[in-house]
Amino acid sequence: MQIQLGRYDLRKYSAGSKILMMWLLNVVFLTVARFLLTRVDVYGWPRELILNAITLIPIVLLLKNLPAINRKNCYPFLVLYAAVILAFAVTYLLHPEYEYFYVRENYGLQRVFRPDCALYAFLFFSLVDDPDELTDTVKLFAFIDFAYLLVFELLPALLQGYWSDVNYVGETVKRQYSLSFGYAMLFPTIVFMYCFFREKKRYYMLLSLLGLVLILLQGSRGAILMPIIFIGLLAISDIVDTKSKERRKRKIVFLLCVAAAILILGIPLLKLLVKILQLFGVESRTLELLASGKFTGDSGRSVIWNSVWEAIKSGGLLGYGAFGDRPFVYPHHFVGYSHNIVLELICSFGIVGVLIVLVIIAVSLRVIFCCRDARWRGLFIVFFSIASQLLLSLSFWYVWEFWAAAAIAYNSMRPRKRKRLQQNGGRN
Repeated sequence: MQIQLGRYDLRKYSAGSKILMMWLLNVVFLTVARFLLTRVDVYGWPRELILNAITLIPIVLLLKNLPAINRKNCYPFLVLYAAVILAFAVTYLLHPEYEYFYVRENYGLQRVFRPDCALYAFLFFSLVDDPDELTDTVKLFAFIDFAYLLVFELLPALLQGYWSDVNYVGETVKRQYSLSFGYAMLFPTIVFMYCFFREKKRYYMLLSLLGLVLILLQGSRGAILMPIIFIGLLAISDIVDTKSKERRKRKIVFLLCVAAAILILGIPLLKLLVKILQLFGVESRTLELLASGKFTGDSGRSVIWNSVWEAIKSGGLLGYGAFGDRPFVYPHHFVGYSHNIVLELICSFGIVGVLIVLVIIAVSLRVIFCCRDARWRGLFIVFFSIASQLLLSLSFWYVWEFWAAAAIAYNSMRPRKRKRLQQNGGRN
C-alpha cells in the first residue's frame, strides 16, 4: 500500500526526514510511556531509565543511518554542542553557587542536554536538505501535534474544569487558562496558516482558525501576538517575491494602509468583538483583558526585566555565565529565566551575548529579505514567528522552534556555499 502525504510518497522520504519525525514524536512517545508506567506503578530510577532510553531512540537511529546521511550536516551541531558544554563547565568552575540551578528538576541541565530537548532541534532539522521534504515533515507533525494537544492537554482540562499550573512561587494552582497551552498551540496553528497561504486548501484555514480560537480562549495573551507577527512577515515575504516594481510598490502601500488601519481601529473592533462573544457566554482571561483595556499589562515581567537589567549593568564584560540570569530572577519568579531572550543572552554572556543578538538579527534579516528560495524563507518565517515568544516568555534553552529556525537559516545558506565552490572550481 502506498502511503502518501499530498503529492509525496512517505516511503521516498530521506533518512534525515524520518529521523527528524522520530525526534518530533518524542513528546507523544513520552506522554504515552508516562501514562503506562503510572498504570503499572513504576516510579523512581526505573521510570527515569525507561524515559531516558526512549529519548535516545532518534540518536540511535541517526548513528545507525549515518552512511545514508551527509555527515557534514551534523558538524555544526557538534560545534554548537561542544560550545554549550564548555559554557556550562566554565560557568560552574567560576560560579559553583549555581549548582542548584543546574541540578533542579524540570529547569536544570537535564532540560538542556536530554536528547528530546530544544537544543537537539538544530541537529535534526539540519539533516534535511530539501525544503519541500522538510515542509511535508513539518506539516505531518503539525497534524499529529494538533491532535496531541487536543487529546492530552485540552480535553483533560475541559473535563476537570481547570488547568493545573505553577505560579511564581512554585506552587501548583488551578487556572481557567494555561500559560503553556497557547504557546504550544502556536506550532500547528501557524503551520496550518502557512499551508493555507501556500496551497489555498480550506481545511488548513479552518484548522488554523480553530487553533487561534483555542489560543484566545484557553491560552495566555502573549501567544496571540505570534500569528500577527507571522502574517506580517509573510506579507513582507510576498513583497520580496514580487518582481514588478509597480506591483511591489502597490503591495507596500497596501500593507502600510492595513497596518495603519489595525493601529487605529484594531483595539475598538477587538473590544466590540469581545463584548459580542461575552454576550454568548464565551469567557477567557485574554477576552477579559481586551475588554478592560489591560491587554498590554506586563503581569510582573517589569520586575523580572528590571532585576536582570540591573544585573547586566554590574555584571562585567563577559556576564555571569550560562544560566547567569537565574540567581537574579529566582527571588521574583520560581522558573528563574528572564522571559526575554535579549536580556537572557546579555546577562549570561555579556559582550558575547550582545554579538549573538546582533548575529540573530542579521541572519534573520538576511533570510527574510535576501533568501531567493521562497521555500526556505517561508519555513524560516514559520519558526521565527513561533520563536518570537522568547521576547515575552520562556528561555531560549527550552523553545525548540528557536533552534529549528537557526537550523533552517543555516540550511538556506548552504546551497550558496556549494554554488560558490562550483564557480571557484571546487576551491575553498
